[in-house]
Amino acid sequence: MPDRIPVLLVDDDPDLREVTASFLEREADRIAVETAPDAAAGLDALADCEIECVVSDFDMPGRNGLEFLDAVRERHSDLPFILFTGKGSEEAASEAISAGVTDYIQKRGGTERYERLANRIVEAVEKCRAEREAEQAIEQFRAVANGASDAILTIDTDGVIRFANPAVESVFGHEPAAIEGEPLTTLLPERHRETVDRHLDGGDGGVDRSEIRFDARRRDGREIPVSMSYGEFAADGERRFVGVVRDDAGRDQHRAFIEHAGDVVAVLSSDWRFRYLSPSCERVTGHAPSDLIGERSLDYVHPEDREAVEDAFGELDPDGTPPTAEYRFRTADGDYRWLESVGSDRIDTDDIEGYVVTTRDVSERKERERTLSKLREWTRKLNYTRTTEEAADLAIEAVDDLIDAGLSGIHLRTEDGKRLEPAALGQSVATEFETQPSYDRDAPPGSRAALVRDAFRGEESVVIDELSAYEPLDEPSPAGSLVLRPVGDHGVFVVSAPEPNVFSDTDVLVAEILSGHLEATLDRIEREGRVKRLHNATRSLVSADSPEGVAERALEAATDVLGFSLVAVRIYDEEAGGLVPMAVSPEAADLLPERKTFTPDGGTITWKAFEAGEIRICDDVAESGGVDADTPLRSLLVAPIGEYGTVSVGETEPGVFGGGDEYLAGILATAAETALQAEARTRRLAERTAELERQNDRLEEFAGVVSHDLRNPLEVARGRTELAREECDSEHLAAVGRAHDRMTALIDDLLTLAREGDPVTDAGPVDLGQIVGSCWRTVDTKEATLRVEAERMIVADESRLRQLLENLMRNAVEHGGEGVTVTVGSLPDGFYVADDGPGIEPERREEVFDAGHSTSESGTGFGLRIVEQVADAHGWSVRAVESETGGARFEITGVEVR
Repeated sequence: MPDRIPVLLVDDDPDLREVTASFLEREADRIAVETAPDAAAGLDALADCEIECVVSDFDMPGRNGLEFLDAVRERHSDLPFILFTGKGSEEAASEAISAGVTDYIQKRGGTERYERLANRIVEAVEKCRAEREAEQAIEQFRAVANGASDAILTIDTDGVIRFANPAVESVFGHEPAAIEGEPLTTLLPERHRETVDRHLDGGDGGVDRSEIRFDARRRDGREIPVSMSYGEFAADGERRFVGVVRDDAGRDQHRAFIEHAGDVVAVLSSDWRFRYLSPSCERVTGHAPSDLIGERSLDYVHPEDREAVEDAFGELDPDGTPPTAEYRFRTADGDYRWLESVGSDRIDTDDIEGYVVTTRDVSERKERERTLSKLREWTRKLNYTRTTEEAADLAIEAVDDLIDAGLSGIHLRTEDGKRLEPAALGQSVATEFETQPSYDRDAPPGSRAALVRDAFRGEESVVIDELSAYEPLDEPSPAGSLVLRPVGDHGVFVVSAPEPNVFSDTDVLVAEILSGHLEATLDRIEREGRVKRLHNATRSLVSADSPEGVAERALEAATDVLGFSLVAVRIYDEEAGGLVPMAVSPEAADLLPERKTFTPDGGTITWKAFEAGEIRICDDVAESGGVDADTPLRSLLVAPIGEYGTVSVGETEPGVFGGGDEYLAGILATAAETALQAEARTRRLAERTAELERQNDRLEEFAGVVSHDLRNPLEVARGRTELAREECDSEHLAAVGRAHDRMTALIDDLLTLAREGDPVTDAGPVDLGQIVGSCWRTVDTKEATLRVEAERMIVADESRLRQLLENLMRNAVEHGGEGVTVTVGSLPDGFYVADDGPGIEPERREEVFDAGHSTSESGTGFGLRIVEQVADAHGWSVRAVESETGGARFEITGVEVR
């Protein structure tokens, strides 16, 4: 029961304890008795139980009753303590009263002593409760007064100010401490003192204390109109008055604020119980303040939020920021609303521990946060759409989910710009509208189409709460509420519902955010489409066979794919000394004057971009002072085509080029540069091929001369030498014969050298080991030895491979010395020919492949040059290194092995 009185009875006589407890509970059913045999057990019981009164014997083992009282007072200074003892003398009673007992009752007498004891317990506890409640009321008063915006004063019957709250300084200009103890007349002009004294005296029964209006005096001497409501109370047996003083200059504003304030001011005790609630509590929670006083506030907090509230208000830091918590609170109808509470002041006395808490309804904000969280998820999905139709459908799904606007639609501009056609519509549109709504550019004023077109041309949202009362609209509409939001240059987002006054500020914000993301998505889809088409178009650039062809195709891509109208492609001409126009769009030719060449000294943006190798954008040519300042051209973008030229794009409106245009123009310029590089390489290759063909023709001609015009005379000379030997014997004829043999070898090697440079066209599989043995048998190997370690199939022209191997074998035999061993072995991607002869000096290993280089008197110097030519013709590489035995080793790599 709420007024239960828990009592601790301490007595060493167990029978007397039991009898006393039984009589007390019988005399007053409010009393509930806990017992203890001595002072030590009594102190333990006080620590474990909630006790409101102690009844103790005097003579007990251990501590006596008065010593027990001293121990109790150390812990509970105001707990009622009644000495119930058989030691009855005036001296004992005087000692007990001096020690601070609440009462002293002897055990002698009949059962009436238990009635007297029960009455004294109830009286003592109720008095203590009343004093405690008075203290709590004072503390609550101080807490509320300190947080109040009105000046609050307490005054005694002598007119002396006993208390002043902080707001006194804002009203009167005095610091509170400075006027406490001063007479009230400090704040009054002389003419009003009698009136105020009469009210404070209260002798006139007809005095209305609800409000007094008078002029007060501020510290600076200035008089201000104030009103004071006051009441009377008793403190320490004396009369006191409390007055609430308001500055009437702001009275109306203050009253309006109080009446319409949505925040709830509450005082909470340390055990979370409501001690005070302002009237706005009923408006916020549905509970009347009187219904919640004494209730435990946490019981009304949603179970999932209680721990967070306890954590926020449980650990108190007086120097830190005020504790704050957001939580769901159970309203009078059983639903939950989101509230936010801030601890604005701390109450901390012996009897009260708690907070003054300011609470506001944040349900709309939490709902808005939930909506925006869902909006983030929808916009994330928008980022993954790949087509305009997919993006529009998703945006309509989102607006239906977030705003519940079933008559919504996304209307996009047609390619010719004459209409806004529906790309996606809400589910209810088909039932509410006879035909799918679309909006012509030339719609008459007052029509729905004109309203939507005006919104499309604007930049801000158009919000109409009640469409039927919207005067500019003459045409009836199934919609009651309407929000129109332009989606960039793409179209309009129409958000509507059949009922009027449906959309909140949050709904409008959601529509704007969603429209912004839809615009970005449509920009991305359009940009990706343009990039894809541009990549397809640039494939034709690389097939152009001249700079003029590249320029024309770059112009086509800029106008047809990217949609630019004023385009010029210029190519650098060294002879002209600048950038010469190679391709110009018809619109640019009609709009701009003809200029043949942009030179370094012309100061044009085009040349600056070309020279810097960077894209340049001019938002307003008219303000640039450049060559086109006096023409209709306003926006200009110039992208350099590497070292070859520029692509210039212009428009007649200022500031039209953005990052997407710059990106696409850069791609086009890079593609044109690649095409011009390819064209230059092709042209150089053609020129090189023609030169090689001319060289080959000269070589063929030379080979024919050598083969026919030199061999015939040589053969004649050889024959004449043989005839001369028959007629005479001379040592000179032998020398002539050797010279003829050397000339024959030179002619053979020259013819081979001239013909072995042609690329190999009929290569096929060749057994390397088998062809090595065959070549060895055709070479004059003298006393040399062959070792074959290459048994594999390779891809080669067999006849030319024979030439390479025979020349390497012949070279090894000629330079390796008597008894040389020649080894043919395998490499991962080829083979080698090595010997164990004296080898080749490192500094001469590259020279040995030069034509005419030989270290032998009988050598022609063309053998290794022929080896290198055969390798080149196959696409192989050859190099000379040292063999494992210190001789020469020739490695042929890059060979296709099977």
